[in-house]
Amino acid sequence: GAGAFKGGSKDGGIFLRRFSQTSGGSFKAVKNRLNKVVSAGSQKLLNGSNVKHRVINFSAKVSSLDQLCAQATGLDPLLRLKVQEWALASRGCFRVEDPTSRSPKFAMWELVKDIPQVRDTVRWGKLKKVSRAVEKLLRSYREDVSRLCDVCRQSIVFERVEDLAACVQAMAVDPEIDIVRCKNRLDLNYNSYESAGYRDVALNVRIHNHASAALGLDVHVCEVLLLLRSFAEVKNEEGHMRYRMFRNARGE
Repeated sequence: GAGAFKGGSKDGGIFLRRFSQTSGGSFKAVKNRLNKVVSAGSQKLLNGSNVKHRVINFSAKVSSLDQLCAQATGLDPLLRLKVQEWALASRGCFRVEDPTSRSPKFAMWELVKDIPQVRDTVRWGKLKKVSRAVEKLLRSYREDVSRLCDVCRQSIVFERVEDLAACVQAMAVDPEIDIVRCKNRLDLNYNSYESAGYRDVALNVRIHNHASAALGLDVHVCEVLLLLRSFAEVKNEEGHMRYRMFRNARGE
């Protein structure tokens, strides 16, 4: 939508600033131009435009963190649309803002999607910060940028395991995505000590519809986390900070 690059402008700032220098425009002008392109074209593309067929080389690895962040910034609004589809098909919920409550609140998308005053308070996942991306590159990935598959990410929350399984099924039959990896931390054989007791289902996917193809983003791998409400409730700012400290101590 209109704010396609707003949420990730900080994370993609290095790329945008360099692009503005080489294209002869100011950083603000370039960002506004990119926003305008995505805003004007996304809906038309999603409705079905003529995107020329091209051969995609999935074996080619991205080597620039700037490029990866720029791709993630462009894909973010498209991933938001997809998680809304999957949540609608599986009684999925999203976290919503509630200033009157100190504990996290969640709303079923099916019930609130047509209620603007609730829908507009959904807390969508944010792009991974560049500082955290650099940490993972140095600590875990030996500076291999192509292994960062969660710069663009979203979460869907469920009350029941059955609903979570229904979402996995909806994703599995979605012709617009490829599931490239699935980490099932709900598996009884998974050693939860590795994640301090935290469990979810993490899927890495590529989106290949008209919009992603036209923007050249159908090679980017993003992450979708499916988790039960009991885990989502403790995954707040304080809980996530403790989890970060746990992973930092493990050098992850």
